[in-house]
Amino acid sequence: MAFDLKWTTAMAAALLASGCNRANADDGWTADQDTAICTDAQGKRLPDDRCRQTRVGGGGGAFWYFLGRGRTIPFYGERATGGSFRPASGGRYMTAPAGSAMTRAAAVSRGGFGASAARFGSIHA
Repeated sequence: MAFDLKWTTAMAAALLASGCNRANADDGWTADQDTAICTDAQGKRLPDDRCRQTRVGGGGGAFWYFLGRGRTIPFYGERATGGSFRPASGGRYMTAPAGSAMTRAAAVSRGGFGASAARFGSIHA
């Protein structure tokens, strides 16, 4: 029993430590290598396919934005910071991981016992 518990704990720790390039869920992803993402002219992230459909340097309102290792990869529609529209000389850039292709969700309102439930369970007419 003690061996099983040690093995389970060790495996759980290894899985948590390996390959997790998520920063904070509120901040986006952290680039573990030099990364190119597609943005509009204002630097707001777009799907990479928008840049692939245009000529090499971008165009059509879509431009590659180059982030260095350790920089935050923003959610779609959010502004990229800490990088440049020009790659570093001699830099080799990878595209963002597929898991970073997300849009930040807005807060969800679940309702509650507001005005619409004022008479729920009430004996008042």
